[in-house]
Amino acid sequence: MRALADLLAEKKSQKNRAWDIDEKSLEGVFFEVLERELPDIERADIQNLRLKDKKFFLKTSHPAIAAEIWKKREKLKNEVNNILQYDSINEIRVK
Repeated sequence: MRALADLLAEKKSQKNRAWDIDEKSLEGVFFEVLERELPDIERADIQNLRLKDKKFFLKTSHPAIAAEIWKKREKLKNEVNNILQYDSINEIRVK
């Protein structure tokens, strides 16, 4: 039988372990949140998505779309992190 201290130490190490989420999963969650927050913006309006060092880079097809996303960037970031229950995005940059 295992000691209670060993079980607690194992549980604690699993809780502190960082997730490695792939870019496609993050993209799916981001578009789900984007559809909820800004229903006028579609996937076709975003030309390029990239994740690097917890920074999410977006390139849009029109500056007006970039401005709309820029205004809601903090809310979008917080919603994505809440859905994933992990701090996967620290910053959203829009071009």
